[in-house]
Amino acid sequence: MNLSKILADEKVGLQIAPLIDVVFLLLTYFMLTAALVKKEADIAFLLPAKVTQSNPIDLPIEVIIEIVPNGDVMVEGMVYRSADRELNRLVTRLAQLRQAASSSSSPLVITITPNRAVLHHRIVEVMSACAGAEVKNISFNLNT
Repeated sequence: MNLSKILADEKVGLQIAPLIDVVFLLLTYFMLTAALVKKEADIAFLLPAKVTQSNPIDLPIEVIIEIVPNGDVMVEGMVYRSADRELNRLVTRLAQLRQAASSSSSPLVITITPNRAVLHHRIVEVMSACAGAEVKNISFNLNT
């Protein structure tokens, strides 16, 4: 018997029911996974509040006093020698800076940065100069 003759007599058809089932399954899958993905617009965040002119930020005026190993004191490029024990010029300069800070309504912050090799009495002399200039905010930073 000739098999090609038998197959030629029957019409081969495409079964559409399983294809429709597969399409519906894929459609369901993509709809469910798309709902799980969070969009960028859905992420909640807060923007910083707008700063108005009536509420300005007062930035402090910071002055760094550096004490080098030989005892010299350096402030803003000016050097006060170790032989000057009273540091009168430093007191005058710090008083000027304090007055400039108070006129601009900003706090004055002094940071004393001594080297590890500096003797303690020199640090005390610088602190006395700050007290003589009536500076209230003093902090320390250890320089290596």
